[in-house]
Amino acid sequence: MSYSKHYRGSVSYSGSVSFSYPASQNGGSGSASYSGEVPVDIYINVDTDPFDNSVGIFSNTTDVLTGSVVAMNAAQCKTISEVSNKISDKITGGFFGVVKSELSQQIEILHNDINAGLGKLLDQGKAVDDKKTAMEGDYNRISSRYIRLFEDLDDECHKRMVALDKPSFDLSEKVQGKLLSEPACNIAAMNLLGLGEIFSKKALIFVSSMNKKTLDVLSTMCNYITQEITINSQVDALLFDEKINENISLDIPVIWSESDVVEGAVGTTGHDCFLPEHISQQGSQAITEKINMFCLDASRANWEAVEEAARESLNKEFNVLAEEHYANAEKDEEQRVYKTMLSLWQNSQLFYLKRGQS
Repeated sequence: MSYSKHYRGSVSYSGSVSFSYPASQNGGSGSASYSGEVPVDIYINVDTDPFDNSVGIFSNTTDVLTGSVVAMNAAQCKTISEVSNKISDKITGGFFGVVKSELSQQIEILHNDINAGLGKLLDQGKAVDDKKTAMEGDYNRISSRYIRLFEDLDDECHKRMVALDKPSFDLSEKVQGKLLSEPACNIAAMNLLGLGEIFSKKALIFVSSMNKKTLDVLSTMCNYITQEITINSQVDALLFDEKINENISLDIPVIWSESDVVEGAVGTTGHDCFLPEHISQQGSQAITEKINMFCLDASRANWEAVEEAARESLNKEFNVLAEEHYANAEKDEEQRVYKTMLSLWQNSQLFYLKRGQS
């Protein structure tokens, strides 16, 4: 589409010229300056009809080419899709055919092996049953022979023991017969003779035995009291009876642990405080609360990693205690607990607070 443009502007000019004039009376020279603006008008006419005609022809040609490309692309995509489907069908069918054939061969081989192994197991089971029956017969025959032998030995031993002390056994049989068969007669006879005279010897023996046991108990108590007095005297010799006018702080070993909680909300942690057993429950609870408040306060607690030498010493002591506790562990559950405990210990981090931090 043709169009016209008009631009208007101006051009500035300036300068100076020198001049001289001949001597008429005095003569001389000088300079004069000048400046001004020249208006300028520019008219531009652009004829775009030839270009527009060429663009229209090119657009029509491009549309025809685009249609050809689209048709060719559609035909090519269809051909590629059909060829891809054929190739994939051939590959898939061939692959699954090979797999099916291979699995059929393996199933046939395994089926034959199982039948052969099953027949062998049946033969071995029958042989084991026959062997078991034979061993049971041998065991019953040998055990019956040895049972008779030991019964004969018991009878012979009983006869020889009775022969060695025959009067005592005769007296025992007579007394037992009288105690079991004639209790009422015996009680009446004892009442007639007097119970005090019959049981006097048994009472003396019983009293003597009680005196002996009482003497042993008193002797043991005397030794314990003597040892306690000796230990107290030695401890008193090491102590100083000194009065103080101020409170003295005592150190208590404490282990504070932080662990991830497996059950419950994600990202939560658990804290445990371990104190000596001799501290009372009330004191232990108060100490635990203060230690938790102190250890969880990042502005007060300055944790430092345990040195390597101390870590090795703790590791040795931990391994000794763990091995002593699980030395005779036979169950799989105990072995699993032992291995898990060692793994947690090896992957744990140990820190300590310097003395004087509070």
